[in-house]
Amino acid sequence: MIKQMNLWMMAGALCAAFATADILPETEGMLDTRYDGTFLTASPTYVYDRSSQMGGIHSESEEWSPSKVRDRILFNRVSGTPSWTPLEPSVWMSVGNEIGDLMYQDPRHGGWSSGNENGTPMLEAGYRSKSYSGIWTTARYFQVDHYSVSNWKIRSKMVNRMDYSIFGENLPYQSTAYAGFGYSSGSFESSLLAGHEYLWIFAESGRWLPVEYKPRAEARFDTKYLHGNVAFENAEYTVLAGEHVGNRKEISGSIKLGEDSIAKKKKLWNLGLGVAFRAVDDSGSMPVGIKDDYVVFPYLEYSLRPTDRLSFAGFIGTSGREFSSKDSVNLEFPEVVGAKTNVGFKNHVASTLNPLGEDYEYLDSDTIHLRADGVMQLHRAYLDVQGRAGYFGLGMNIAGWFEKGAETFNVESYSTDEANISSGKQNVTYRTGDVERIDSWIKGFSGEANVAFYYKKMFLLNARAGFERIDGEEERFEVNPVEEWISIGADWNLWNHFKIQHAWAYRSDAQWNLRTEDPYVVKGSWYWDASFSQVFPEYGITLKGTILHALGKHRMLVPNGGRDKTRFWCNIVKTF
Repeated sequence: MIKQMNLWMMAGALCAAFATADILPETEGMLDTRYDGTFLTASPTYVYDRSSQMGGIHSESEEWSPSKVRDRILFNRVSGTPSWTPLEPSVWMSVGNEIGDLMYQDPRHGGWSSGNENGTPMLEAGYRSKSYSGIWTTARYFQVDHYSVSNWKIRSKMVNRMDYSIFGENLPYQSTAYAGFGYSSGSFESSLLAGHEYLWIFAESGRWLPVEYKPRAEARFDTKYLHGNVAFENAEYTVLAGEHVGNRKEISGSIKLGEDSIAKKKKLWNLGLGVAFRAVDDSGSMPVGIKDDYVVFPYLEYSLRPTDRLSFAGFIGTSGREFSSKDSVNLEFPEVVGAKTNVGFKNHVASTLNPLGEDYEYLDSDTIHLRADGVMQLHRAYLDVQGRAGYFGLGMNIAGWFEKGAETFNVESYSTDEANISSGKQNVTYRTGDVERIDSWIKGFSGEANVAFYYKKMFLLNARAGFERIDGEEERFEVNPVEEWISIGADWNLWNHFKIQHAWAYRSDAQWNLRTEDPYVVKGSWYWDASFSQVFPEYGITLKGTILHALGKHRMLVPNGGRDKTRFWCNIVKTF
């Protein structure tokens, strides 16, 4: 209790003078630079991302919704990495490195060339041309080796060659290259991309599954009222150095009739009718499976705004085997003394978090069933107040939620990779069992306060501090989320062309309960991120350098994951 009182006293003092800033990571989907909840990264392809305002005990990536129809489904998670969304017309390049322990690396590890774990890189380069009569071309290569070293020995036994990437031999979790063309004219956009890709996907058993896509192709089109995308993947799953190989040919995508982002349109009503689908043809020793080899999930997305201040929104859909629905109501009160107040209520009722995910995982002779009987229901009420007066901004939000039927994992047995133990490295633990439900109520309450200081467009200070308390069968939670967080930072826009951002943040402990025999605690830590960017407007060039987790300890954030280290990356962009 004394420790918590000291923490909040310190937060109150800091909030009066400092601020927070959102600093972008190396690539899409790596959300560990957020500090308003629980964000635990194992690799670019796996993040436990749960903001304080979600409610429930699951991760955002576990939950499918119509807004994610163009994100990738990696096993049972909806991932923003690797993104195949074409970027704006420009040419760009990024490079990065894990910095490691620079202050004592030489005496501790015997020098830079001694095979120590420092210096794992990331690389990216690409372009998108201008439109010529509406036609443009694009190409992109991006590979993130960060987090790849600590379990490198285990993963190297699973593939039959060390160059399991487009470039290099670090066994990066994500290595992607694609090229293609598109057409843009008024409200019509279309694109066709094709490429080669290597991914490592984190399964429910705790295994990393190596997948090579050769090729992957994706087509997209958008008009005002019609949106669609179709992807073809020829995937090869390789396990135990080629002794077991599975092949999957997959077609997936979605088609939607209606305006995009309909909940944001300030109209009396909006409707969107869509269907998301997957169809697979599996052969060989596949480690995962989908019931009947296909999923078709029609859904209806809607919003209703009977007045300027009252709005309803949500979606409902069913595949015949699974269903999912979300709805919300929001009431905005008239502005008082520069403050805007919103109150609302959200519901989520579903038979599964992700109706398009896998149904089975196969581990040796065991089948892990990934669907649970019954229904989950999550209900959340919130109050949000944000205001600004002159140079100052103040805000707060509070929320309460309760959930029944939350998905969890019923562990039947654990096994440990003995070869890894003998090497002296981290233990890798696998589990068998089935996905089940917590058939009792879980309750949570959260709150957050923020304060900001603005000086024209030149300077911004912003700070936030928050908490969350959860009551329920915590030993059955996959993750016990963090309970306190503070973030403090600032933005400087100097001479209109030079920008400095920094964020100093604290997150308290989080705990994984079901991935290892004993709970795996991720100790709370301070982090410092900073970013510097210089714009040369006469040339359309932007230079940017970013350092991430400069104060954070080098440790695992996810069991069987990679080690989180201080990272640096820089970027140059020339816009057209």
